[in-house]
Amino acid sequence: MFAPFVISSIIRNSISRAEMIWVVKQFITRQALKFGGERVRFPIRVEVEFQQDGTRVCTESLHKKVLYNKSFLLKRYVELKERDLDLLVEEGVQRVLQDHLITPEGAD
Repeated sequence: MFAPFVISSIIRNSISRAEMIWVVKQFITRQALKFGGERVRFPIRVEVEFQQDGTRVCTESLHKKVLYNKSFLLKRYVELKERDLDLLVEEGVQRVLQDHLITPEGAD
């Protein structure tokens, strides 16, 4: 038999775990690259993992993976710097995250 305080501790812990969950979302966004007279749109695959407490997104727990064909873009557009491309992609991903995933209550 369990002691009463052990049972209440187990119940309390299971309730608090039920309120906070881990969420994994995957999506594809597109980024436009204007280079010279040419405009290219390329896909970016994003996987985001975060904790959610009710409707609040815990931004401290946010982890993301970003995949796109960087080597092709750098070979095709020789004048394009890797750092500039990384910055462009990161800004696009952050914009999508702010617009669609982070609720106003969860934004810090």
